[in-house]
Amino acid sequence: MAAHRSGPLKQQNKAHKGGRHRGRGSAQRDGKGRLALKILSKKVRKELSRVDQRHRANQLRKQKKEAVLAEKRQLGSKDGPLHQVLVVPLHERISLPEAYRLLQDKDTGTVHVNEWGSTHSFMLLCPRLKHRWFFTSARPGDLHTVLDMAKVADTIIFLLDPLEGWDSTGDYCLSCLFAQGLPTYNTQQEAEVLLRQLANQKQRHLAFRDRRAYLFAHAADFVPSEENNLVGTLKISGYVRGQTLNVNSLLHIVGQGDFQMEQIDAPMDPFPLNPRVIKSQKDPGMAMEICAPDAVADMEEDLKVLMKADPDKQESLQTEVIPDPMEGEQTWPTEEELSEANDFLKKSSKVVKKVPKGTSNYQAEWILDEDGESGGEDEYDDIEHGDFIEEESQDEGSEKEEEEEYETMTMGESVHDDLDDENVDDEAEEKMLEKYKQERLQEMFPDEVDTPRDVAARIRFQKYRGLKSFRTSPWDPKENLPQDYARIFQFQNFTNTRKRIFKEIEEKDVEGAEVGWYVTLHVSKVPVSVYEYFKRGAPLIAFSLLPHEQKMSVLNMVVSRHSGNTEPVKAKEELIFHCGFRRFRASPLFSQHTAADKHKFQRFLTADVALVVTVYGPITFPPASVLLFKQNSNGMHSLIATGSLLSVDPDRMVIKRAVLSGHPFKIFTKMAVVRYMFFSREDVLWFKPVELRTKWGRRGHIKEPLGTHGHMKCSFDGKLKSQDTVLMNLYKRVFPKWSYDPCVPEPVPWMKSEISLAVPEVDME
Repeated sequence: MAAHRSGPLKQQNKAHKGGRHRGRGSAQRDGKGRLALKILSKKVRKELSRVDQRHRANQLRKQKKEAVLAEKRQLGSKDGPLHQVLVVPLHERISLPEAYRLLQDKDTGTVHVNEWGSTHSFMLLCPRLKHRWFFTSARPGDLHTVLDMAKVADTIIFLLDPLEGWDSTGDYCLSCLFAQGLPTYNTQQEAEVLLRQLANQKQRHLAFRDRRAYLFAHAADFVPSEENNLVGTLKISGYVRGQTLNVNSLLHIVGQGDFQMEQIDAPMDPFPLNPRVIKSQKDPGMAMEICAPDAVADMEEDLKVLMKADPDKQESLQTEVIPDPMEGEQTWPTEEELSEANDFLKKSSKVVKKVPKGTSNYQAEWILDEDGESGGEDEYDDIEHGDFIEEESQDEGSEKEEEEEYETMTMGESVHDDLDDENVDDEAEEKMLEKYKQERLQEMFPDEVDTPRDVAARIRFQKYRGLKSFRTSPWDPKENLPQDYARIFQFQNFTNTRKRIFKEIEEKDVEGAEVGWYVTLHVSKVPVSVYEYFKRGAPLIAFSLLPHEQKMSVLNMVVSRHSGNTEPVKAKEELIFHCGFRRFRASPLFSQHTAADKHKFQRFLTADVALVVTVYGPITFPPASVLLFKQNSNGMHSLIATGSLLSVDPDRMVIKRAVLSGHPFKIFTKMAVVRYMFFSREDVLWFKPVELRTKWGRRGHIKEPLGTHGHMKCSFDGKLKSQDTVLMNLYKRVFPKWSYDPCVPEPVPWMKSEISLAVPEVDME
């Protein structure tokens, strides 16, 4: 008998879900060997009682208080460096001698005055407060001096006019200082309260200097070399700040460059908080106080050498990779390889055609197939390669024309002198007007360019490509790199390298001069101009470099346009960068700040939106503040943008878009004839695979060319409007120019002339 089979109408009961009633075996099968989380006991979880929690909170509060007090004791005390105070008058009528007279009271402490050119400074030693200060001043018109001294100052004192507050120069100085990053600053009440406030205030930490050792030079000496008097050893004396200074690391002198150190000496502290009485070396019967640098030469104590450089451990000054010209070498093919290639080409190029009798091979190449196309499938590929060779000079000319199209020229601007009609430069005015027009056209028609009539579009845009989607379409960041990329360094993982270096700093694994020591650095192979720069009264500031920070790479910085500047700034225009402790000149690229792998190129520095600036520059580990300046024709530096360092990543792709536009000539529902996008049949066939779009949201593609003047039949996903515009997006990757220049000219002061200190006294509060 046949077995009974249940039909489709048989009742199906629900299976038991198990849930909390399932057995141990089913639970183990569902768990697939995974073990359940163990519940920690109260003792293992270290749950404290309410009394223990109160004790623990008191201990943490006490530890934080002791750490703050230890920091206050170290900064400005006898065991730490001098408390660096920068005095900045924000109005031209303010008298610096009057302000210093309030601080240099006899009841306050011992005062030692030093005058270095235009920078007036003095030491203030106060045994009663157990503190010592080093006061320096800088006029806001001297921009580089203000910014450089603010990099190493512990406190900034702003002097205001009681009636007007600050003038335009002071306002500009404040904008630059706030963008760079301010240490602790306060207002003046009276001298006694001010000094006590300076001694007890909580310090604000700046990240870019807390992880590096830095030094403000109180004294300097130069020893020329035997071979060349223009180069020698520069001896810099000052207090170590920030971190421990190692002699094998590189030293960056702000505005001068990177150098190596030979040794570090430890002389006697010339400004002790409690002066000692010793005998003079010249006259043993005469006693003297050690409280000034002049007394150092008479001390009966040998100079102590802390460290000497080890050539095996010393950092190299190599900034660029030396490219190997034979790295991309290709050997010449053998005769067998050439014959095989020719045979392959002959086989692949054989096409069967029906031709009249007596037709030559040359004439047969011009006969079209039945589908209206020529015989070879790779005909246009051959045309492409042929045009690349024959039109090479023409392509270079077109690239030059493209660069000339965005040529920039800055016009002088003065905040003090009004330009009369007789002094106006007509050519500069015309250039500036053209830049305003280009910026306006870019806002109205983003990235739209005209197809040239004298150059074939497939030649003019041969470096561009079409993308199905700008966001998701793949693009290899290692393809078609420029020759300059062979000169830079790149990290395998920049983030991990940065974390490792910062971890070593936090763990105090560096040997050398500790923070607060008064040392003398022997810097080798320094030009004599650096010493002359110091003798003229300019501040000499040195920062130790972290590993790899002397090497060149690609820097990406996030900046925002400064509200006080409205002139158009184009890409690849030379700007002045203040990046952390460095300053240099470069021609940057602008791109959108997005989280994608491709970033759209911006032709202008737009306002009210953050952009990414890309340049070739020395490696710097973030965080670091960034200031962008533009040098005018009159020598002044205008603040363009402010921001911070984003990353050091040569693989960040900046993609430039070119939009070709055409107009519908005839419309047949979803089909249309488009003209004025191209002007030859070959160009239409060349760009046939690229997708089309319209300003009203339609998408389509090219069906076939019509005629020989660039008309083409196109199909779209919907009915096209007569007032619509057909667009084609083309993309190419762009790279910054290698225009890095560490030499930045000194800016012209914003004031008309140097203001004498002997001005009428102003009552300051």
